[in-house]
Amino acid sequence: MENFRNLKLIIFDLDGTLVDSIKDITNALNHAITPYGFKALDTNDTAGMVGEGITRLIEKILGENNSAIKDDVLNRFVKYYAEHLSDFTKPYPGIKDTLEKLDKYKKAVISNKRESLSKKLLEELGLLKYFDVVMGSDSASEKKPSPVPVKKVLGLLKIEADEAIIVGDSEHDIRAGKRAGIKSVAVTYGYRSRESLKEADFVIDNINQLLSLTDKKVIMQERRRETRYPIPEIYRNYILFKIKDSSDNFIPAALLDFSHHGIRLKNQIFMKNESVFECLISVPASLAKEIGFKAKVRYCADDDETSGFIIGAEIVEINNELWFNVFEKVHNFIRDRIGKVF
Repeated sequence: MENFRNLKLIIFDLDGTLVDSIKDITNALNHAITPYGFKALDTNDTAGMVGEGITRLIEKILGENNSAIKDDVLNRFVKYYAEHLSDFTKPYPGIKDTLEKLDKYKKAVISNKRESLSKKLLEELGLLKYFDVVMGSDSASEKKPSPVPVKKVLGLLKIEADEAIIVGDSEHDIRAGKRAGIKSVAVTYGYRSRESLKEADFVIDNINQLLSLTDKKVIMQERRRETRYPIPEIYRNYILFKIKDSSDNFIPAALLDFSHHGIRLKNQIFMKNESVFECLISVPASLAKEIGFKAKVRYCADDDETSGFIIGAEIVEINNELWFNVFEKVHNFIRDRIGKVF
């Protein structure tokens, strides 16, 4: 997928992503385990264990020595929870508004909660109408982090892997997506730490930011501000930049931002994400030769404002001594020609 340019389907996790259900889950767990002498849990205890489904959650609490009572505890949990799904559970802020604004995409839920409970909860909260498919832990032969439920949704909706993304709050969602070949977006407001989400392709702090990722015009606006340490524009005007095209020819490229951390340029050549391309840089009348380096494409998207492409890349291979020599030459060149630098 070229930065969601072909996006047709958004898959969501449920608990910790669409809804904050931790209190109701904790209450149901305590109803199930305290009659057997287990200490009552608080919501922080539960948040650290959820994500792998109800059966696995019960197993974690009981431990290996209490497997004989697992079925009874599980039945108590399910019976109580089914009757108290939305006592305290609410959609996270911005969920309904965001789902409405994503109306041009197909949407699905894949939860490690049972399908019947997932659908019932979504219905009680007025969210079920937004989704084309809802799957739970019992909807496929395997559950997240397996890619099986993701692939099943893709098949049901006749969507290709490069046309879908998965949004979730845990490493299980991210890994399920990666194993199925789709991009992942992690939310930080759920039940996992930011550190545990580092494998995600994108990380957002509130669900409204998903709109920025899926809207091309907003994407372009954000990416124009993306370079962490852009050099002053006057410097870029004196740098000659070339990239190797598909015919192995080095052609001039229109440089927008350029730093040791990345490159942004406008060019009519389309490049795929993660591809590595060769570059040449030089400074007029100051460098005896062009300096080559390599960069990896991080995004490449149509830019309506410039009628071309905006390409953003991470520099992956360059000689640091040569790099700083280039900028020293640029600095001196500008100083000598116009008498000042910025």
